Amino acid sequence: MGICGSCGMNVNGTPRLTCATFLREYAPGPIRVEPLANFPIIRDLVVDITDFMEKLPRVQPWLVRQDETPLTGGEYRQTPGEMERYHQFSLCINCMLCYAACPVYGLHPEFIGPAALALAHRYNLDSRDQGRAARQAEVYSEEGIWECTFVGQCSVVCPKKVDPAGAIQQEKVSAALDWLKSVVWPWGNR
Repeated sequence: MGICGSCGMNVNGTPRLTCATFLREYAPGPIRVEPLANFPIIRDLVVDITDFMEKLPRVQPWLVRQDETPLTGGEYRQTPGEMERYHQFSLCINCMLCYAACPVYGLHPEFIGPAALALAHRYNLDSRDQGRAARQAEVYSEEGIWECTFVGQCSVVCPKKVDPAGAIQQEKVSAALDWLKSVVWPWGNR
């Protein structure tokens, strides 16, 4: 249960995966099931996720390679330590509970959002990836990490414990370090 992320709904005001929500948790009181907040409603409990699907490719949540190795060269290997750096952030199932819980996304729908930024962070930490510089324009943009006010509800409701709020804060630290390096060392990495 809790594998595909398609059953996200508000249960008694809290974004939850309904496949992993049991009636006994709410007994004996009433249960109110509503569509996810912050999304246009298509019908009944179905919400329109078009906005999320359009924002996701902007952060390039895939491995970007500048120098491809031919298939005969084998796979790109990683040590367990290299994989551990990003593993937590790779567990996202795109259920959008974090978007429903995020007050910033509710007030400013132009915000890229927690799941997309956590996925960008996941690939930025991947030792096989060479696309960090290409992602940074979106991640560091006004609608990116700087829009987040670190309420942290996205991490609280995440059924996979991805911690999108933590990923965004780590990206803010990286952005600050990038800026500091550009000021202190403006001629680059020579």
